[in-house]
Amino acid sequence: MPLEQTLLFILGLISALLYSMIVRTLRKHRKTSLLGGTFFKLVELQFYAELVFFIEFSITMRFRKYTDFYMLFEPDTVFIGIIPRIISGIHYYIKLVVYIGYLFFAVNRLFTALMVSSYDKDNISVWGTKTLQRIAIVQWSIPILGLLPTHAWPNFDFYLLITPTAMRLNNDAVSTALIAYIDGMCCLVTCAFCMICYIITMILIKKNWKKSSNTVFKKTGATAERSLFISSFLSFCVLMLNLTVQILKICISLGGMTNIFSVYDVSYPMVDLMYSHYPWVLLVTSSVLRRQLIYDVKMLIRNSLKLDEASMSLSRGGQTNAVSKTTPAT
Repeated sequence: MPLEQTLLFILGLISALLYSMIVRTLRKHRKTSLLGGTFFKLVELQFYAELVFFIEFSITMRFRKYTDFYMLFEPDTVFIGIIPRIISGIHYYIKLVVYIGYLFFAVNRLFTALMVSSYDKDNISVWGTKTLQRIAIVQWSIPILGLLPTHAWPNFDFYLLITPTAMRLNNDAVSTALIAYIDGMCCLVTCAFCMICYIITMILIKKNWKKSSNTVFKKTGATAERSLFISSFLSFCVLMLNLTVQILKICISLGGMTNIFSVYDVSYPMVDLMYSHYPWVLLVTSSVLRRQLIYDVKMLIRNSLKLDEASMSLSRGGQTNAVSKTTPAT
């Protein structure tokens, strides 16, 4: 595997492990005020989608294309059947699952700005447990509809092409263009909807910030909400970059697809960025999560190696329980 692809895979693996540690911390402290809000519950839902994305992309795309597996077959061999169709279908299915996750983050931030003081309370919340369960069902079921015009159509050809240097996943010209259009349109609609939500949210946050300047209690809650908005918006910026790649694919499809392989080569780092960026964004923007994660990791190392507290320099300042009176981060 080329060095750059190896480095990208290692980065994705490190990000997946970090993401897992973040979710572990969130699940462990979900009853605390600062880490028990609905935003972090959506983070957990998105984690599963992006983890599957990482595993799927690594196995069916990167390892297939950049390892020496192709050497087991004769060059110029073509494999036609259900497997190439499934490989392609799973890849675009999980991309749509991730897209939908961006929509719910944008709606969550908008609801936060609209109902800062009330929406996260269990008795009146629109983001209760049943709602989150419905979100998970919608997120994983709706993308199936996006595959029906392409991968469920029997007249389209999907095949694996063995070249002297790689195993290529390919399909006929019509389905290639149609997949590019559907993928690009889904990404475009997602970006447009999220952009509207974030613009409205920014206006409301500015108004709420002025109202909360009277007391330290309200100011702290507004600061926490603003940090979560920044993390959600930064993740949205990554989706905008992905939209640029989708537009490029569509333009090349309209031009006869002479450079379609090169486009997919360029799009690989973009996919890596989609499933690996969010844990780093969360750590940068959420100081509460960052401190709690560091504390939990230290505790995990201490308990695993049976070290004493002094040797680990543990400080309880990283625990969210110590700030129970702070406004919940929703």
